[in-house]
Amino acid sequence: MKKIKKMAMLGVAMLFLLGLCACGKATVKINDGGTVTELETSVPNTVEKILGEAEIALEEGDEVTPSLDTEISEEQEIVILRKHTVKLTADGETREVVMAGGTVGDLLKQEGITLGEKQHINHGLEENLADGMELKISYSYSIKVQCDGETKEHETEEATVSGALAELGITLGENDRVTPAASEAVTDGMEIVVNRVTVETVVETEEIGYETTYQNDSSLPKGDERVSTEGQNGTKEVSYKVTYVDGAEESREVENETITKEPVTKVVSVGTKEEAPPAPAEAPAAPERSVVSKKAFYNCDDASHGYYEITYSDGSVEYQEF
Repeated sequence: MKKIKKMAMLGVAMLFLLGLCACGKATVKINDGGTVTELETSVPNTVEKILGEAEIALEEGDEVTPSLDTEISEEQEIVILRKHTVKLTADGETREVVMAGGTVGDLLKQEGITLGEKQHINHGLEENLADGMELKISYSYSIKVQCDGETKEHETEEATVSGALAELGITLGENDRVTPAASEAVTDGMEIVVNRVTVETVVETEEIGYETTYQNDSSLPKGDERVSTEGQNGTKEVSYKVTYVDGAEESREVENETITKEPVTKVVSVGTKEEAPPAPAEAPAAPERSVVSKKAFYNCDDASHGYYEITYSDGSVEYQEF
């Protein structure tokens, strides 16, 4: 009888010890998307109950390892992979990608994306994903920028010429010119030229040339000329709008003119007087002549009348009645 009672007491003691072993305490680590929480809990216990004790709620799509119905009986780590909806932009297109846990690199692997030599992403590959994260894959371009007398070689991820210039700290003035245009998309090997353009107003004094007029003068011999009024140049102030490109004058445009001294017209008198015709030349004087012979011839009816035949030294002959 005593032996049976002793054995019964021994059995109760063993059950008590087993109960202590089966209902002990254990420290469980909960890794919730990279945030680790340590929780001392009674074991055995299921994963679901342990998460409840830690007041950690799960959302649809979250993944838990081990599964929620797994019974934990010793120190162990529970890993929660949260469902993330991430915006991924590549080649100008944006789409939503869903992934439970993981890093940026894991997401790219899931999507079958391998970054090329000139491709970059705006987050580190080892960075853990977060819900609502925006990932952008961009390209880097090798460009040359000529500005202010210097040529710079630069690697940029900017999509437009204006963005690349801003990245280099190049500010464009109101009249500056950019080739290609600031709105153009950047391409690898692109050469960008910035021309500094300034516009100034310049006032200059200039001469106004005098005019010459001609007027007839009947007191002057025909063809003769005489200056009756000397010509004088005038002056004017001219306001120009001058455009300079990289310091060199490109063009100028007249904005305003003000005459400060009127020019004096030169007047030239031109003779129109006709010359009198020359007097006719006088006939040369007849040479002196002498009578060589003088013969008388008488009328038959009246001997007191007749005529003389006179012959001169020059051979001429005259007849003279008597």
